[in-house]
Amino acid sequence: MLKTWVGRGRLALYVAATVLGIVQAAILTESVAGGVAMLVGFSHAAAVPLALRRPVEAAGLSLVAVTAAALAVARHSPDGWPWMAPPPTLTQLLVLLVLTVVAGWRLAATTLGIQVAIGVALAVVGLAWNDFVGSLVEVANFASLALLLGALATVAGRLVESRSALREEHERRSVVEEKARIARELHDVIAHNMSLITVQARSAPHRVDDVSPAAEAEFAEIGDLAASALRQMRGVLDVLRTEEGQSGRVPVPGVDGLGELFESARGTGQRVEVHGELPALTDVAPEVGTAAYRIVQEALSNARRHASDEPVTVDLSLGEAELEIRVANALDGAAPGADIDAESAGGGHGLIGMRERAAAVGGTLTAGAESTAGTSEGDQFVVEARLPVTTTVRKTSRRGRKTP
Repeated sequence: MLKTWVGRGRLALYVAATVLGIVQAAILTESVAGGVAMLVGFSHAAAVPLALRRPVEAAGLSLVAVTAAALAVARHSPDGWPWMAPPPTLTQLLVLLVLTVVAGWRLAATTLGIQVAIGVALAVVGLAWNDFVGSLVEVANFASLALLLGALATVAGRLVESRSALREEHERRSVVEEKARIARELHDVIAHNMSLITVQARSAPHRVDDVSPAAEAEFAEIGDLAASALRQMRGVLDVLRTEEGQSGRVPVPGVDGLGELFESARGTGQRVEVHGELPALTDVAPEVGTAAYRIVQEALSNARRHASDEPVTVDLSLGEAELEIRVANALDGAAPGADIDAESAGGGHGLIGMRERAAAVGGTLTAGAESTAGTSEGDQFVVEARLPVTTTVRKTSRRGRKTP
């Protein structure tokens, strides 16, 4: 990411290098011939843009140019020798900065180390014309400044990379969330309706009088095909649903669709008893209504799948702060809730999806077998959800529609 910023600022680097080259050449003309001054000054400045594409060559060119410039003015004892300040210093610092960003700190550190060694050697060579201690101080000052800028560039690069990584992670999580949402909607919509088709097709010969053997075979084939499609769809869900714990909210049927949902279930021969009043559309927030609809839909599908001959009781209670949903069905023969508990442990997505939907709106959901020994009802599998109504509810519309 930092490299991208440098690339976008390429024009600014070119302008800065050109200005530094002109100024440096003008300074060198006081000590050497104009042609040599321009060659050294512009060669040094050319190392800046060259570092963008060929960092190693740029490092070598900058070292040769800055050393040549120092030797050219050695006898004139300029301030800041062996690194004349400020044009050669700024040029070399800019080269080191670009090297750090483009090629990494190792190449920049190597270049700086070689330059410091050259500076010490030049300080020794210039003993006859310049103060040795003063020259070493200038070398040390340059090294300190270069290290500071290099450290800042490295830290800035890591911060930018961290930010980029966070953005990529957010995008990845968004993709996973969308896949989970699609998987959940496929499961809630298609699985529910395919299970209705399966039950209707297989129960048709027992509900309709005078069904011919050919029609009965046709109904059986329809039921088998629907069941096969349902199994294949679950395989697609396993691919889409790559992570657990994802939640999503979509504007799908809400509490206003519960009446039709109950009638649809009854049309398959499922016995559904509803107690309480159906909430009105304005009684709960839209996302709460969606969660309630999907939870009831999945609970009815589970009951139809695991205990198709047993009645299902749905209790709805709308309070000032919560919408309570309780769906219970008797268990027929098998160990209480064995199949459904296996599904909740990871074999399917029904209960997981219901819990996610409840959690997505700030509610809770529990599901499991309840023993009711001593009563006529026997063992039951119960799904209980408590969903917040939220502050957007209109208290004047708390009267729901009558249960069908």
